[in-house]
Amino acid sequence: MSDLEKQVNEVLHNLNWLIEPHDSSVELIEVKGRRVVIRSVGDCANCETDCIRISFKERLPDIELIIQ
Repeated sequence: MSDLEKQVNEVLHNLNWLIEPHDSSVELIEVKGRRVVIRSVGDCANCETDCIRISFKERLPDIELIIQ
């Protein structure tokens, strides 16, 4: 597991803890270079506050995040 993948999993772990009460979750699909693909399900997937993208931008600003 690469360092980037470990960092992504840490962000996902923290996000899942926060969004679980909203019947939502996120999971890693793929890390390829600096491109990170995740799947988001539940109410938070379409939320206007965009907490998922903001969390990644704060922790890993140099990645290309794709949310499915």
